[in-house]
Amino acid sequence: MPLRHLQRDLQQHLLGAQSAIAAGIVDAPPLPIAERLGIYRNAYQIRLIEALGETYPILHKVLGDEVFSALGEAFVAAQPSVHRSIRWYGRELGEFLSSTPPYADQPILAELAVFEWTLAEVFDAPDAHSLPRAALRAIDPAAWGDITFRLHPSLRRLALTWNAPAVWRSASADEAPPQPQLSERPTQWLLWRQNLQNFFRSLDPVESAALDSALRGDRFADLCAALAAWLPEEQIPLRAATLLGGWADSGIIVEIAQLP
Repeated sequence: MPLRHLQRDLQQHLLGAQSAIAAGIVDAPPLPIAERLGIYRNAYQIRLIEALGETYPILHKVLGDEVFSALGEAFVAAQPSVHRSIRWYGRELGEFLSSTPPYADQPILAELAVFEWTLAEVFDAPDAHSLPRAALRAIDPAAWGDITFRLHPSLRRLALTWNAPAVWRSASADEAPPQPQLSERPTQWLLWRQNLQNFFRSLDPVESAALDSALRGDRFADLCAALAAWLPEEQIPLRAATLLGGWADSGIIVEIAQLP
């Protein structure tokens, strides 16, 4: 049998599909065919669960070894890997937790998984040179209305209804996590990387509107207009300038351009 056919059949077996791989396995002592194949299949499952633990260390800590291992087995059975790199395995774990009992009975677990996956994305995102606050001061005052901003590629936004970030922070510091707490309305979160370190913080509606505008590539004049839904007109220039200065200090502005 050609090697590529053996590889295909073994892959199908590892993924739980019907396979003819047994016909290509030597049936000889000390192990029968089923046990030989079982070693590979178990090793594959174990490696995927290990990968989940590497991506979700805080979720693992919160659940404990036994529960996390059971979760991993259930997830691997429901969600075979489709990626060449094992780094990207497990993106769907949050959705799995939100829809699968008994985990769905604790909805904070799904949001904790989404939060932790997003932090991993932030850390692995491409890098870019950040512009300092001085770059803002160098802009011609007459040009401000047509200025646009490109933000750091690591930047991510989340809307969370549970206190998952507080649980993550406490568990990361080996402190007892707070009890799950549901907010009256979703809290907006900003996650980004600066100097090889992940950061996150909550956003108020004004900054959320400004960030959404900047991410769309709007001109600064349009960004200020977006704040009019939240602020009196006379407060908008100062608040917009304060936000931009904070973004620059946080390292999330990577390019300033003037549209024609």
